[in-house]
Amino acid sequence: MTTKEKILKTALELFNEKSTQAATTNHIAAAMGMSPGNLHYHFANKEEIILKLYMQMREEFNNISKSYPSSITDLANFHEEIFKIEWQYRFFYRELLLLLNRDDKLKNLYQKEIIKEKKRTKKIIQNLRDNNILEIPYDNIIDYLCDIIILINQFWSSYMQLIDQFSLNRGIEIGIQRIEETLRPFLSKKALKELARLEESIF
Repeated sequence: MTTKEKILKTALELFNEKSTQAATTNHIAAAMGMSPGNLHYHFANKEEIILKLYMQMREEFNNISKSYPSSITDLANFHEEIFKIEWQYRFFYRELLLLLNRDDKLKNLYQKEIIKEKKRTKKIIQNLRDNNILEIPYDNIIDYLCDIIILINQFWSSYMQLIDQFSLNRGIEIGIQRIEETLRPFLSKKALKELARLEESIF
């Protein structure tokens, strides 16, 4: 692991444990046993560290988004991976508006990525419809489902932390359930049977 990678790992731990405001570059350097000057040799400021962590997170998302789910089980596994990554970088979603307002470069990147995410989610829903998993009578319903799913994906862990009910496995399980319940009115008979089997295996 390079020094840069170690800095990012330490910063991520501190940001998750405290916040980006409470954890300064001095705190990160102290936790690593290095001088602030050495840290700033690799990263000019905290915003640069946060930006790099965001790009690192997006790369992890992209690695699981290369194929589209074609069944309810695939969809549950897909969102499980998303929730795990979001929990790993939970500071970002917990402080989202603050971070975006503080850094225009980060804000521009995030806005571009959220547009890509909506397109990707739309393709996932269309793929599920093409595989007879979803029965969607009107195209505008696809946009509605995309928005709801993205909102759950983006803010579920923050919501569960806010009401002090988050444990990783249970939080992921409930998050997936919320997405499944959003889709339930549009599931085909075939998909409803698969969902029933999946729920039996979980509970």
